[in-house]
Order: sequence, then C-alpha cells, then structure tokens
Amino acid sequence: MREILRKSIHFVGLAYIPAYDLLGKEGMIVTVGILTAIAILVEFLRQRYDFIPEFLLRDYEKESVGAYVYFGIAAFVITAFLPKKACFVGIVTGSLGDGVAGILKHHFRLGKNVSSLGMLLSSSAMLGAIGLLSPESLTAVLAGTLAERIDRVNDNLSVPIVSAFIYRALEIVL
Repeated sequence: MREILRKSIHFVGLAYIPAYDLLGKEGMIVTVGILTAIAILVEFLRQRYDFIPEFLLRDYEKESVGAYVYFGIAAFVITAFLPKKACFVGIVTGSLGDGVAGILKHHFRLGKNVSSLGMLLSSSAMLGAIGLLSPESLTAVLAGTLAERIDRVNDNLSVPIVSAFIYRALEIVL
C-alpha cells in the first residue's frame, strides 16, 4: 500500500495535460517553473528540518534529492524547449509509465522486465486515449522505458526528457 501511495504522487503529474491546454505554452512554462522552485524550496527545508514522512521517500532520497525535484526540472526543460505533443509524451511516460512501473516492481514485487512492460503498455494506452499514439510516440516511450532501466541515472529526470526529445527528433526526421 505504501508504494501505491508513493506512486499516486506520480499520477498527479498527468494534470499537466489539461493545464497545458488551459494555460498554453507560456503559462505552462511559468507554472512549471514556479512549481519546480517550490519543490526545490521544499527539498531544502526537508533536508534541513526532516518534515516529509519517511514512507514517501526511498532510502536513497533520504540522503540525497527527492524525486519530485528531478521531475520538476525535467518538466521545466521539456516545457521550455519542446512543442506540446513532445511534452505530453514525456509527461505521460514519466508520470503514468514510471508510476505504474514502480507499483509493479515494488508493491507487487514483479521483476524489472514486467515493470518495464507495464510502463510501456500504460504509457501507450494513455497516449492512445489522448490521440498521440503513433510509431514516433511508441518509439519514444520505448526509449524512456530503456532510460528507466539504467540504475545509475535518476529516472524521474531521464524518462520524461528522453521520451520527449526522442519523440521530437522522430517528428522532425519522419
């Protein structure tokens, strides 16, 4: 149950999609910038005063930076530099896909292969639901899923950025 609660925070990131449609690119850059600045402030205060419940943090996050800071930075980068569709691909893969993968891996104790498949399928299903399912988006989700598998890289930063930039690169090339 702890992991489901932890990962439910990931799913809040999907609010990015209607917010972007409502606020537009410039409004989203400002909003994500403010939210990321707040996340950095919260992280500073957390490290100084230790006020966030421990169950919300992984062991490595207790000694370093929380995942929410990395995700905020990734969301800001893709929002500032990429068009809407690429942002949506990155956010869906980083929020929903990585959240589902974490639940499968840590709550249900399924292996990395199964959790990666869950990430791939859930992200693809969501992209289909919002009308962005294409060979480009599937390839981008696959790239993001592969980035999640690299243990030494923070997946909250790498997954949205890799997915979004790969999508945009394929969109340009194809």
